[in-house]
Amino acid sequence: MKRLTIMRIRRCLIAVPAGFALLAAALGAFAQTSAAGAGAAQVECFSNARLIDGRGDILESATLRIRGGVILDTGAANSGCDVSHDLTGKTVIPALVNTHAHLGWEAYGNWGSQYFTDENLIDHLYRHAYYGVGTIISTGSDKEDVALRVKLEQRKGNVGGARYHLSPGLGSPGGGPNPRFTDDPDYWGVNPVADPEQGVRTVRELAARGYRIAKIWIDDRDERRGAQIKVAPDTYRAVLNEAARQDIRIVAHAMTLADHKALVAAGNRRFIHMPFDRAVDDEYLEMIRRNNVYIVPTLGMVTKREPWYVPAFRDPYFHDQVPPSVLESLNENYSPPPAERSAAEEQRSAMLADNLLKLKDQVILGTDAGAVGDFFGYADHVELALFVRMGMTPMEALVAGTSRAAAAFGLDDVGELREGKAADFVILNANPLEDINNTRLIDEVYLRGQPVDRESLSEQWTRED
Repeated sequence: MKRLTIMRIRRCLIAVPAGFALLAAALGAFAQTSAAGAGAAQVECFSNARLIDGRGDILESATLRIRGGVILDTGAANSGCDVSHDLTGKTVIPALVNTHAHLGWEAYGNWGSQYFTDENLIDHLYRHAYYGVGTIISTGSDKEDVALRVKLEQRKGNVGGARYHLSPGLGSPGGGPNPRFTDDPDYWGVNPVADPEQGVRTVRELAARGYRIAKIWIDDRDERRGAQIKVAPDTYRAVLNEAARQDIRIVAHAMTLADHKALVAAGNRRFIHMPFDRAVDDEYLEMIRRNNVYIVPTLGMVTKREPWYVPAFRDPYFHDQVPPSVLESLNENYSPPPAERSAAEEQRSAMLADNLLKLKDQVILGTDAGAVGDFFGYADHVELALFVRMGMTPMEALVAGTSRAAAAFGLDDVGELREGKAADFVILNANPLEDINNTRLIDEVYLRGQPVDRESLSEQWTRED
């Protein structure tokens, strides 16, 4: 079996302990040779389960059959099985698809570009996998040489965890991500697009390097912090037009209703953040429905001051991935929201919930984890619960977090329990349609047809030195 290196926690600092590669190999997390050999010919059957297919359909007392990391079929038949698993009383959902995070920078108590290493990035892929996230798109902040090296090793079968997609960032010179990134002295920056010509040239360069997803920042904070300009409409139109010609899917960071409308009119079909400045109107709703626009609301980013917000260190579900010393550090540095809120804050919360409900058929899962103090994998379940808290049904939330999220970026092999799709799925001990928080009750996670050794991962992550 080929070995890989993951990370573990050392009192709020990331370190790579000697011998941890041996443990990672023991996890059985990834071994292409075995999958290509005898295991690939075996048919595994997961029977008597409730299957939630990711598209809104439910199969009761069904069988999921897989072989070689691919789903053969779903249905009532339980034949031709080399290995059988009885899942009576359990529910199976597709592994989640997260379309917005910032991998590599988070060090669970520390944060910065110095942590963007092969080991830390791989660790973040495994943290997503532990929580049932099978696919992750990291948006605009990846260090290219490290990211491409890890992605190649994953394609070769030497690295497991969530399927890793990276999307380079485009923006105003000196602009782009929030100042937490750009103030870092070693931040590598975005691909600048100061004018239409540079925008077209940059998109062509990204296409030539094999990228099929890219992010563009359209935000007035660039003007406020000294960048040359907020990306102008003629520039982002040129970027969007060239991206369509090059088959690159652009996702735009935009937070105002006016910018959303202008970008949809210019051809943009994917957004990070929903409009936060005002209530969405009928014109906007008609635009996004007619053009099949996808929206990542990032509710976890804007609900931290709500009186009902529960910080991660107080949530036992988060305790699976950090030692007590990290929980203590997070507690010591926490500033709770005020006990009372103003009428304006109450109105804004109501507006955001109303916006989400009106946009629910366009919503896809993304967390912004790694940039705004949320944590990989764990944040995905928080976001699903926020969808439901603000009015979506559990089924609508699951569709947003699986098949629709995959469709938004042309990820045709994931997000559904269906013939020919990747065998990426999560076995739950309770029905999430009864309570969306039941997505947390994970029995097992399978990625590429192989179980993730969650017990060993948690044991390593929570151990103090």
